[in-house]
Amino acid sequence: MANRILFSIPVHERPDIIRDQALNILKFCPNSVVVMHLSKGVNNDDDLALFKMAIEGLEGVILNADEGYRVDTGDGHSGIFQAHYANYLLAEKLGIDFSTICLLSSNELLIKSGLEDYTAQHHIGCQTVLSDPTSNWHLFNRDLLSRLQSVGFLDDLEISQFYFGGQAEGQFYRKDIFKKMATIFRNFFPRSRPAGFETEEVIPPTIVANLTVDGGKEMMPVPPITLCDYCHDLSITPKLIEKIRSGWGVIYAPKKNGMLVSPHIGWPSFKTIFSVKRVPREECEIRSFIRSLAP
Repeated sequence: MANRILFSIPVHERPDIIRDQALNILKFCPNSVVVMHLSKGVNNDDDLALFKMAIEGLEGVILNADEGYRVDTGDGHSGIFQAHYANYLLAEKLGIDFSTICLLSSNELLIKSGLEDYTAQHHIGCQTVLSDPTSNWHLFNRDLLSRLQSVGFLDDLEISQFYFGGQAEGQFYRKDIFKKMATIFRNFFPRSRPAGFETEEVIPPTIVANLTVDGGKEMMPVPPITLCDYCHDLSITPKLIEKIRSGWGVIYAPKKNGMLVSPHIGWPSFKTIFSVKRVPREECEIRSFIRSLAP
């Protein structure tokens, strides 16, 4: 089997926008599967019907509206990895055949093809930044360290005094690696006990860092596939997208105060970028431009 990617996306936006994102993925990764987790906050029958209609006729696109798997992503800051985990469980239940899982957000779009080959060569796409309580990133603090210690998560990974953080968007994992990650997540952060912090920016990076210690070459991570604009003084423009698609170049942009440094800034990272964020969740120039791109 060729490397087949399962894209996991938490959604709650307009139905036409999620259809546009699904079409974007199928254009650049035509053999992939897309599982869209519909927030449990969307519970009106008419709204559910609109979302289901939005993906009608799109082969390989699944709306996770199953009450047994959906979670409330709330304000978007506490339930995102739980939503990805729910999508993974649903895919397993349905017997979906895939090799790699890629975690995307609902306001990003792919900009080029080749991701299947790239993820076949690299088994982990994840940023791992060692926690530093003296930094001003909101997830590097002693309270969160104590929380991770108290539930036994760090002891299970045989570390105790630190953890790791990283960009959530564009992480990807070989299926067997994500299965290990999902088991650890379930054991220490069950659905019945919400974590209360952005797990997607802490749990995967910490597990990945642990795997790299003795994991050998195949466990060495590359950056997530998504270039994000929110950590640096950076704008996603057609000109920048064309440069990235050319394959060579470096982005220099000052980091914003209180943000984590982007894994794509300051070095020749264009070969690692396949998606961009933020794309407004409405019809706009950048969305129209990306739609016009050839695969």
